[in-house]
Amino acid sequence: MPRSTVVNTKRQPIPPLNLEEMKFWLRIMEEHALFIKAGLPCENTALINQADTFQQEIAALRTRAERVQSERKFAELVADTQTVVEDFYRYKRRLLHLVLTCQINGCNFALFLDHVAREAEYFLRLLSKLASGQQPYQVAAAREAEFWIRLLEDHNEFIIHRLDPSERTLLATAESFSEEFDRLYLQGRDFVSMLRGEPDEVPSFRRFLQDVKVSTMRLRDFDRAAEALIAECKVVGLIPALLADHVRREADHFLLILAILEKGTYVPVDDEGDLEFIQDAVAPVAVAAGQFVVETCDDASDFAESALPAIAAFPVVADYYDEDEDDDDDVCGREPEEPPPPPPPTPAKPSKYKWTGKWPRPLGGASD
Repeated sequence: MPRSTVVNTKRQPIPPLNLEEMKFWLRIMEEHALFIKAGLPCENTALINQADTFQQEIAALRTRAERVQSERKFAELVADTQTVVEDFYRYKRRLLHLVLTCQINGCNFALFLDHVAREAEYFLRLLSKLASGQQPYQVAAAREAEFWIRLLEDHNEFIIHRLDPSERTLLATAESFSEEFDRLYLQGRDFVSMLRGEPDEVPSFRRFLQDVKVSTMRLRDFDRAAEALIAECKVVGLIPALLADHVRREADHFLLILAILEKGTYVPVDDEGDLEFIQDAVAPVAVAAGQFVVETCDDASDFAESALPAIAAFPVVADYYDEDEDDDDDVCGREPEEPPPPPPPTPAKPSKYKWTGKWPRPLGGASD
């Protein structure tokens, strides 16, 4: 009896890869170098100097990304970024080996080093597809969700282990998120297995993505509230404000990816049974030689006002803010409608966090 085909487990990156996506991941990589450096033992000067070198090199790449104005310069940036991130990935894996074999101590958890190495590998796959001229508009949706759910669960664990033991209420809330995302991660792994070769859109998987979106929005708002309190020195612990901002930005990025996945259709594209995603709202991008601006329909500009500053090129970013959204609503190809009369002006209200957790009291004693 012949063996069944082994499914390729490599994660494919989410579309579209463009200059703003590059800037997002370069900033993440630069902050990884800073966090690693801060957690290394002070006597390991060689490892500290290496982390500092990576931080400076990636900062220089970020500066170049802000100035790119031609396809040739963008292609050069991609190539140079690949070289640096590959070295940085190997450095992270080396540190992980040193920690696992008790050759160094410090404050970098083994799981943290594995976490940042996984993110570097993900970024390298994005860069590889762009450099090779492949079209990056197909993605294994279930694997993409599984990957990001695990990242967010890791973030929450890092927060837990940096809170002071006296912060019992915050710890209890963070631990409840860990349990919630553990369950979502296991469910995501089940879908990765169950959806192999499935040719049709599966309603239960779409419901799962909705569940993940709701949980991620709650966690993002929790991170945002904690970030504000850390900045005001209202939390006892060892959490830098930059780390809180870092995990909140990645949660926002995952929400953006979920918004894209919810607009997609799912089809098998290879003999190994990987379930792939083809985006409806974004036209395929020509990626050779650095054409990094995503082509969208004209109506996509309506979404720009709600887009995140660092990733405004995505056309469906506003979807996850709309609690009454219609999944069948198509923004492309719609006949222009007569605009309704403008509503009477209303006084601006102060923005509030959307956090709706069951804390015994609002954080910091603030009242709505």
